[in-house]
Amino acid sequence: MTNQQQPLLTHESVALSLAPPRAPPRDSIIRNLYTNPRSAARLSHFFTSTSNNEDEVNDPDHNKTSSYESHNLQSRFLQLLQDGNHLLHHSIHPHLPSSLSLPDQLIRFIGRTLPLEWQHRNRDNGNFRSIADGMVKFSCPMIALSNLRLTHEFLNLSSTKRRRRIRYGDHHAMQYIDLFLPQRGEIQQQSQPSARNNNSSDGSGNKVPVRGTLFFVHGGAWGAGHPWMYRLVAPAFLARNFAVAIVGYRTYPDSINIDVQVDDIRLAFDELEDVLNECVVPVADDAMDREAAGTCDDNDNGWVGNIMMGHSSGAHIALLLFVNMLSERMKSSSSSHLAGKECNQYPWSLPHYFVGLSGPYDISDHFDFEAGRGVEQISPMKPICGYTRLNFDRASPAKRLLSKLASFREQIDSADSTNSTVQQITPPMLLVHGIEDPVVPFTATSDAARKLKSCGLTDCHEIYLEKTEHQEVIMQFMMGGPVMDAVFDWLRGQRRHNNAIGRDGGRKVKLQSRL
Repeated sequence: MTNQQQPLLTHESVALSLAPPRAPPRDSIIRNLYTNPRSAARLSHFFTSTSNNEDEVNDPDHNKTSSYESHNLQSRFLQLLQDGNHLLHHSIHPHLPSSLSLPDQLIRFIGRTLPLEWQHRNRDNGNFRSIADGMVKFSCPMIALSNLRLTHEFLNLSSTKRRRRIRYGDHHAMQYIDLFLPQRGEIQQQSQPSARNNNSSDGSGNKVPVRGTLFFVHGGAWGAGHPWMYRLVAPAFLARNFAVAIVGYRTYPDSINIDVQVDDIRLAFDELEDVLNECVVPVADDAMDREAAGTCDDNDNGWVGNIMMGHSSGAHIALLLFVNMLSERMKSSSSSHLAGKECNQYPWSLPHYFVGLSGPYDISDHFDFEAGRGVEQISPMKPICGYTRLNFDRASPAKRLLSKLASFREQIDSADSTNSTVQQITPPMLLVHGIEDPVVPFTATSDAARKLKSCGLTDCHEIYLEKTEHQEVIMQFMMGGPVMDAVFDWLRGQRRHNNAIGRDGGRKVKLQSRL
């Protein structure tokens, strides 16, 4: 995807890029200085008059000077506002929106009208979850009527013949995995079980050969959502001979903090590993041989690996788990040993790719953004992430990784070794965002990618989609569209890159990216 295909400068995207915390909060004095020049001029006149009066009191014999010459920083700034009559006719900041969109105006009106106690009570007793889930259920018939083929696919996947429900943890009603396996009729003839796993002693002849797994964590603002709502994520991967696991976890208020949700996802990942060892087997990874022979194309059926993916708050939770896994790998044995364990003995124990869709990765920044929309009190994010700025930072994946890296550097007493280890053990990452997302601004992805790369996660890629909002990202992934195409193109590019490295004996080969 070229730069021409990713126009980042639109009216909506610029407005979102200047939303809090990148710009002063709405209704603040500084914001008014940017967006209301007449008010700014009156304010500057008031402060200038006040400053002159103070000068007269402090030094009545001092000759009158301009505010700028008073060497007061505030006076200097306000003097600049007064210079030029054009300020009375043009916005001081031409790109900073002076008014809210109609949806945001409605949300802020509701937030101001409803008593704060009522907002907190309905957030903390689960009514928020009921309302959010109810809105999704209400929209289902309209979606079903708009696409009968996908409706049939959804009903087919809902059958117990296609769906296997796996309980984990304490068997709470929300702690379960919906597992889908490709049907044997869908598996092409060239997909043969790997020789290293296909022997009579373990009965792998009865297992389903797969090219990898998708481990999907659903969103829902940390307080809503169920796996069935994201069931249509599965068909595209099943058609490519992947096993698909859509994970349910305890949402707020059943989960009291973010670490409980991360622990749920980890328990689900570990439980899934045991189940997959019983029912599936990796296909033979002969893509390098076929590519060398000139017979490999985009539709080859070799081994790809395990993909950890999440949408919205699910992307945030999944990335926290991903960071925890990286920390465990840094503390354990050498990277070479881990690579051998990952590829040969335990194919399901570690993710080989991470894909985040429209995720809020810095909680402190996102709280400011939610405050700008007027939803910070009713949103479950504030209680689930710990109420305070310190806890918000602890719940932010990049900042958590920075903390763990600092501890790791102290143990090995070498920053260079730390960066080298991180680069070796970190799987490729892809962060996808719509540039006109009004729920989680695309700057959440750009900021997260920058911070992760600074931590040594250099194999982190970003894709921004034009004219795409928050829910459109996941809908395009479930129903087909640019998001699905971009993710599969990226996976193909990564696999070709890895195969080229393997053929070159481990030396990295520079390839042209499909993106």
